[in-house]
Amino acid sequence: METMTLAVLGILIALLPMQSKAADPTESNCQPASYAELVRCAESKSSEIQISDQQLKSAEKLEDVARQWVNPELDADSVAKGSERSETNASLFFTLRLGGKRDALIGEAQSELERARAGRDLGVYQSRLELMLSLYRLAHLKSEIHLEEESVETFSKIVKQFQKRAALSPEQDVSLSVFKMALADHQLRLTKLKSDEEKLYQALTAVTGISKSLLSKNLPTVKQAWPSIESGAPNTESPQVRAALADLKLARSQKQKAEGDSWPDIKIGPTMKAVKENGESTTFVGLGLSMPLPVFSQNGAGRAYSAQRLLEAEMSAEQTKRKSAATRAELVSRYNQTIQSLKSSLSLRIVNEKHEQLERQFFKGLVPSSLVIEAHRQLFDLEERRNASELEAIEALGRILILDNKFNEVIL
Repeated sequence: METMTLAVLGILIALLPMQSKAADPTESNCQPASYAELVRCAESKSSEIQISDQQLKSAEKLEDVARQWVNPELDADSVAKGSERSETNASLFFTLRLGGKRDALIGEAQSELERARAGRDLGVYQSRLELMLSLYRLAHLKSEIHLEEESVETFSKIVKQFQKRAALSPEQDVSLSVFKMALADHQLRLTKLKSDEEKLYQALTAVTGISKSLLSKNLPTVKQAWPSIESGAPNTESPQVRAALADLKLARSQKQKAEGDSWPDIKIGPTMKAVKENGESTTFVGLGLSMPLPVFSQNGAGRAYSAQRLLEAEMSAEQTKRKSAATRAELVSRYNQTIQSLKSSLSLRIVNEKHEQLERQFFKGLVPSSLVIEAHRQLFDLEERRNASELEAIEALGRILILDNKFNEVIL
């Protein structure tokens, strides 16, 4: 569980750039009254998501750039010999891009936009999921701390009762030593849990700008309702698949552009020549043409390279589809098995009742001290494993919904 806490804390530290400046709870505009409002509040303050939105807006301008026409070129010169003779030349050239270069650039821009949209969606979904997992982990720490506080209180009470006795039998003396060791162990656990809880609170406050008290009031409760997930292929509109298909479309556009580069661009336009000699002026008008000759290169290397990149993109797109399907199948299996275990396990209320009954029997001298210590340990281990399983099921559910492209407004 310590590893899980460190992992969640690492996620939160990675999310710290989401807050553009140090958060002051008194300056926060968000006053959430529920867990769902808390998630939406944190999402609205995410500078990481805002940056993704701006990157998407930048990508939306690429097609306008690709559709621009090349500006005409004016070429003019004038020479003179004294005042008797002069010659002036002027040409206005318009560039014609042959070979479908303009269409290829537009297709490339559209592919970049599709990839930016897929990347933005995936980034937003992952940020939302990581935030929810962190909030659930904080709720789990809260329940685990409560159990450890009860254990410390119980063992402290037992130790005091033993110490109040005038004399102890050898068995009682051993029991006192065992309870002191158990008390020290649970105190150390409690200290570690509180330290982890405080770190998560600080990280969440930095991310959301929401005070610790508001966070504590709006943490998620134990999840009771779990949606049923059917096995099957993931949605072809998932961000991962859309990104791979956008890369494939981009490779096709780049191949089209490389083939277009085999054709030279033509510059054509009107030309004028004015000659003045001995007071007489003569004007010539004609048509000018300029183009590179594809003698040394017809971009064969560029076409071969783009064809290879297209083959690579096709293989990558197919691999992404297969990997997404396999990942979803594994996540669905893990999710169903985990929630089945959660549903079949004993509820914490029932375990607590049995535990309290055991303590009463101990104080009556009906059960040995070893059973009380083991009961407290088992109670905490059960809650710890239940929390870990719940977190695992929530993560699996979130990743499935991301693959199905259905995680936009979902609050887990």
